[in-house]
Amino acid sequence: MTNAKRFNTMSNIGRAKYLVNYHDGIKKHNDGSDFFDIEIFKNKKKLNAFIVGLVNNGYIETGIYG
Repeated sequence: MTNAKRFNTMSNIGRAKYLVNYHDGIKKHNDGSDFFDIEIFKNKKKLNAFIVGLVNNGYIETGIYG
């Protein structure tokens, strides 16, 4: 599953209301670990629209450490 497109969501992290971590299956850190991009949202409507876009592009929702 290391090369799968995947994402997870978090809420109330610091001053961020909603946070989405997502990995495109390609980007890596210098040590070879997966590089996750993030998006921060202030409302649930924009969060849900972003998640629908990810799912439509083949992303799979996982747990925080999955």
